[in-house]
Amino acid sequence: MCEYLLYIKVGGEPIRSAKAYVTPCFSVDQSFWQEREGCQLHVIGKSPSLAIAFSLREVVNARLADRQGSSRAMSEEGLAELRELAVSTVRETAALYGREMMGEKPLQREWFEWVVEERSVAVSRRGVEGARTGGLGAHEDVGISSLLEGRALLWEEVETLLMKRDVSGPDLTPILHRMVLAESADWRPGVRFSVKKSWWKHQLELTCDRCGSKRKEIELTICHTCGQGCAYCTVCLGMGRSKCCTPYLLVPSRSAIAREDAESRLRASQLRWTGSYSADQAVAAEQARRYVVNDRPGATQFLIWAVCGAGKTELLFPSISEALAAGGRVLIATPRKDVVLELAPRLQRVFPQARVIAVHGSSTEKWEEADVTIATTHQVMRYYQRFPLVVLDEVDAFPYHNNPMLYRAVSRAVQPEGKLLYLSATPPRYLQKSLVAKRKDWFRFGARFSLPTLSSYTHVLLPGRYHGSALPVPRVVTVQGLHKRLKASRPIAPLLELVRTSLQSERQLFLFVPRIDDVEKVIGYLTKFFPDEASQLAGVHAADSLREEKVRAFREKRYRLMVTTTILERGVTIPRSDVVVIGAEAPVFDEASLVQIAGRVGRSVDDPAGTVLFLQADRAPSPRAAVKQIRHMNQLAQTIRSQVGQT
Repeated sequence: MCEYLLYIKVGGEPIRSAKAYVTPCFSVDQSFWQEREGCQLHVIGKSPSLAIAFSLREVVNARLADRQGSSRAMSEEGLAELRELAVSTVRETAALYGREMMGEKPLQREWFEWVVEERSVAVSRRGVEGARTGGLGAHEDVGISSLLEGRALLWEEVETLLMKRDVSGPDLTPILHRMVLAESADWRPGVRFSVKKSWWKHQLELTCDRCGSKRKEIELTICHTCGQGCAYCTVCLGMGRSKCCTPYLLVPSRSAIAREDAESRLRASQLRWTGSYSADQAVAAEQARRYVVNDRPGATQFLIWAVCGAGKTELLFPSISEALAAGGRVLIATPRKDVVLELAPRLQRVFPQARVIAVHGSSTEKWEEADVTIATTHQVMRYYQRFPLVVLDEVDAFPYHNNPMLYRAVSRAVQPEGKLLYLSATPPRYLQKSLVAKRKDWFRFGARFSLPTLSSYTHVLLPGRYHGSALPVPRVVTVQGLHKRLKASRPIAPLLELVRTSLQSERQLFLFVPRIDDVEKVIGYLTKFFPDEASQLAGVHAADSLREEKVRAFREKRYRLMVTTTILERGVTIPRSDVVVIGAEAPVFDEASLVQIAGRVGRSVDDPAGTVLFLQADRAPSPRAAVKQIRHMNQLAQTIRSQVGQT
C-alpha cells in the first residue's frame, strides 16, 4: 500500500517561498531539489489516502498564504500549528465521511489514517550530476514523458499505455513524480474531497477530477485497495474507475509533433482529393482555413453551420492540411461510433501520407500516436492539451449536447491558444448566439426580412446543398391510433404506400423508430404486408452486437429496408434513399434530430430529391419546427442565389 507524504518546501527566503507538496517517494523530492536549489523540507505527516493528502495540501497552502510575511510562519510553533491543523482537518473529514456512510464501519479503526511526522531536512544544492536516486537516467524521464504527452490518464491507464508501447522495467512512480516536480505534468486524486464550511453545517464536497461530476454522481465506498474511506465517480465509470486512491496524471503536449524535418510535415499535409467545391463551398472552406491559420488573440472558436448534404466533411480538408503542415495534431470528435468508422477511411484516402486512427470504446488504436485522430466524444476524456486543432462534429447531438462532462473533455483536449472548430447542420442556440454575427436585412420583391449574416471571423453559414438542389421538405401526417394499428398489424396507408413506392423504384428506405422495442415490432409489421421482402429487411439499434455488419450490408444494398433508432440519424449517406419516421411525436425526436433524419435524403448529385415522411400519433411541435427550419434554409439558399444573380 502506497503512502503519501505531505511536506512544506522553504527555499531562498523562507517566508516568501513556502509551499506544500504531496509525494509518494520523498527521496525523489530531496534529489530533485538538490539539483536546483538549497532549501528546507519540513515534513507534516503521511497517509495511505491520496485524497486526504491533497485535501490537506490545499488547507496548508491556504494557511501559508494567510501567514505570508509573518516571522512565525516557519517557526517551530508555526510548524506545530500546521501539524495540528492537519490532524483536526483529518478528524473533521472522517466525521463527515462517517455521517455520509450512515452506520457503515471502516476497515481500520478510523476512516482515514494520518501519521504526524515532526522532522525537517536541510537540502543543499549539489547540481545535476550524481543527484538522482534509484539509478534513473534523464533519457528514461524524457522517453516516458514523450509517450504520455497530451494525455489525461488514471494510473492504470498509464500502465496500459506504456505496456502497449512496449515500455517496461523501470519503476514508474519516481519517473512520473519527477515530471510533476518539473511541472511538465500535473497529478491529483481521481476523486478529491474537501470540507465545505458554513454557519448552518459543514459538508463533505466531492469532485471527480476527470469528468467534473459533483457529489450526487459520486458513490462513497469501503475501499479494499487503499483500506481508507474512498469514493468513485459513477458518471465516467465506463472509462475506468476514477477513485480517491487512484492517481490521475495530466501531461500537456508540446506545440508540435516531433518530426525529422519540414519535408515530412509537408508529406503528411498533402491533400489528395479529386473532388471540387461549388462556389459556396469554396468560400466556406476558405473561411475555415483562414480561421485555423489566424493567430488573432481570442479567436479560439469557429462554427461551420452547413445544412445536411452540404459536404461538411470536405469543407474541413484545407483546415486539416494547414494544421498538419504546421506540425500539429488534429482531433475530429463526433458523438457516434458509426460516424467515426465512416470518417476514418475517408480521411485516410485524402491524406494518404498522414496517420489516421479511429478511437472508440472497442478500438485497438486508442493508445496509438497519429496525425489525425477521429474519436467519439467520450474517448476525448483521455486527452489533455494535445491538439492545436479540434473539430467537434455534430455539436447538437446526443450524447454531447447539454453534457457538461463532454463539454469539459473537449475544451481540455485543445492546446492553449489552440482552435476549436464546430461543425453542425443544426447548431444549438447558445452557439448561434455567441458565434453567429448579427442579422441584417435582405430585400426581395419589395419585402424586407431578416437573415443571419453569411460569414464573419467566428462563423460561416452554408444554407444550400453542394449540388444546388433544395432540401427535401418532409410531409407530416397525423395517424389516429398509430401505435395501436402498428401493434395489431392493421394497415397504415401512408406508411405502406411509401414502402411500396420505394421498393418499386428500387430505392432504399430508412424507417426510424423512437425505442429499441419498436424495431422488432416494425419488422414484424412490414414482414406481414411485404412477405416477399423479408430477406431485404433488417433492424439495428445501439445495443445490437451485429450493428456494424448490418449497417455495412445496408450500404452495400444487401438490405433494402432498415428499421433503426436514432443511431443512424447522422453521418450515414445512402444514395437513392427515402425516410419515414414512425412516432415522430416522441420526445427523442426533437427538432434537430428530425432535421438530421430528413437530411439522409437527396444527398447525391444523381438523386437530389426523395421522400421524407413524418408519421405522428398526435400533433407535436418538433415535426412542425423541423419542417419550418428546412423551408427557412431553402428560402435562404434561394435568396442568396437570387442576390448573386442580380449582382
